[in-house]
Amino acid sequence: MAKKLLVCSDRDGTINDDKDYYLGKSPNWKEQIKFIPHVVQGIKLLNKIPDSEVFIITNQSGVAIYHDKQDSEFPNLTEERMCEVNEEILKRLNDEGARIKGYFACPFVDLKYVQSAFKKGRVIDKRYIAENHPDRKPNIGMIEKAARSLGRRMNECDIWTIGDRFTDIQTGLKAGGRGILIESNACIEDIANSSNASSLFPNSIFLALNFYKAAQIIADTYNHIHNNIN
Repeated sequence: MAKKLLVCSDRDGTINDDKDYYLGKSPNWKEQIKFIPHVVQGIKLLNKIPDSEVFIITNQSGVAIYHDKQDSEFPNLTEERMCEVNEEILKRLNDEGARIKGYFACPFVDLKYVQSAFKKGRVIDKRYIAENHPDRKPNIGMIEKAARSLGRRMNECDIWTIGDRFTDIQTGLKAGGRGILIESNACIEDIANSSNASSLFPNSIFLALNFYKAAQIIADTYNHIHNNIN
């Protein structure tokens, strides 16, 4: 069985602008959705690769911030809203001809996040505290779910991740695949971590100026492999 090309992209800061919105938090969240330049063209390029599917996999820690109090900073960002936001993003991309097969989102947080939130005066809902949750990146649970939704095991897929954080790269590597860091949206530390790790994982970690350049790397790698086979 030929491997299916499975591309799993981060969401905030990779596909759409991320200005600490916590999309879904505000009543006007639909107005805050704005795709980063070159994303639509990049997804369209990925769609042209034979036997490929593109998914969004996203950590959504804002859901874990306690929202049952009247004075809560996040009164509206529930799991239901999280799904509504993701579905709206997929719909808008599809309307522009950029097809995303589906999404998986993780609302769970670890103790490190809890401590960071506490310093900001935020309270975390205990229901969403799960140390080392399998779905929270850089763990690979969401990639496993994406592969399973296609009727495949992960080792039956050629896995790529795209994101603006080193954790996105780690997720791809842990899944036995490759990762691309969008360096224009990444902090210096993430670029440094990716550059240092690339020597340990040759031909598995890449840097790209934007999403379209990331898609080109995947398309060029696919064409190179299949031209050599043929």
